[in-house]
Amino acid sequence: MKDALRSWFLATLAELDAERCTRDWLASRGQTEFGAAPLLVLAIGKAALPMARAVTDVWPPDRLRGLVVPPHAMAANLPALDTIPGGHPLPDRGSLTAGARALELARGVGRDEIVLCLLSGGGSAMCELPADPAVTLAELRTFHERLVGCGAPIVAMNTVRRWLSACKGGRLALAAGNALALHTLAISDVPDDAAAALASGPTVPEPSSIADCHAVIEEYGLRAAVPSRLRDRLDHGGLPAPLRGTDPIAQRSEFTVLASNRDARRVLQRHAEAAGLLVEVDQSVDDEPYDRAAGQLIEHLERMHSRHPERPVAILAGGELSVRLPAAPGIGGRNQQFALECARRIAGRPITVLSAGTDGIDGTSPAAGAIVDGDTATAATAAGCDIENHLERCDAHPLLARLDATVATGPTGQNLRDLRLLVHAGNP
Repeated sequence: MKDALRSWFLATLAELDAERCTRDWLASRGQTEFGAAPLLVLAIGKAALPMARAVTDVWPPDRLRGLVVPPHAMAANLPALDTIPGGHPLPDRGSLTAGARALELARGVGRDEIVLCLLSGGGSAMCELPADPAVTLAELRTFHERLVGCGAPIVAMNTVRRWLSACKGGRLALAAGNALALHTLAISDVPDDAAAALASGPTVPEPSSIADCHAVIEEYGLRAAVPSRLRDRLDHGGLPAPLRGTDPIAQRSEFTVLASNRDARRVLQRHAEAAGLLVEVDQSVDDEPYDRAAGQLIEHLERMHSRHPERPVAILAGGELSVRLPAAPGIGGRNQQFALECARRIAGRPITVLSAGTDGIDGTSPAAGAIVDGDTATAATAAGCDIENHLERCDAHPLLARLDATVATGPTGQNLRDLRLLVHAGNP
């Protein structure tokens, strides 16, 4: 079963290739939408390179200019476009350079040009510029580190990021206010219908208020981590205005989701059902703490098994889980943390669990995630490993790697959130 889960996950990634999704949209709508207008391309996120490659493959280079902001591991030169890699999960010097360059290009857009923004997950860290230029990179990284590790769901985290940024919250669109039109094509790694959360919404109207930002900061104890100059602006005014739906450029904008976690769940479900599994989808744990999610999904799986004891059954879930990090976390990510928690709970039972990120990178580890079963906990004990200790330290990767339980794909150029599939083999 572990081999089957791995193959279904890899097949899902192959079917939802970001470059092909972008090329298909351009073939079906590109000429109609853009005509002969020149394009300013701003590609930002983990899928930036394949999405931009689709554009450069089909669009005349004399009608293209722009910027690609990919992960460092996927940096490559493309015709007519500049490339500035950015850091993830924490912004780096490249992130700040990319944020400044994106704003510069947007402000210089011609009235005959169309802005084509290619967005994908990871853009919040990879393309950034603080709302106060005096904020240092060290201050920004410390704040992002606290924000990522505070346990908040992605929508809440990115609400804070948008208000404290010079390019998020639709401010990139505002900078491009002279454009003939603005089209955003998205490979989405946020909850369905949460456009403003994707890469912290550089081109969409801001749906939240500054009071919402304050509320997240207070709820998760982040106030001391906010750089002092940003905290002053937040408290006393001085943050740049975000894009609102009434702004003229918002009226000339379109946002299209090319692929999302919903699509990834659909494809993975099809592979599981083709192999004879009875599958139920459970989205009730999206953004929940990893341990609570493990308990709820395993309980759901057991209830399903009790109704269908003679056949293999599965629970499919997508999205992201939250992990509150200790002061000095080990190596791992939310998928491996969840998988290791499941291994602890399913010891000795005929259950197999896959949890992996479609971007190929789980937290601070080189793996996409992991696959565990009822034998994993026994194998860990035999290897002299303490599962509880690794969970407490958020250090799941070394243990799972030692047991050959990780799923390693490398950066995929895709980012459709995480996938989890829990399978009960049924009675023998």
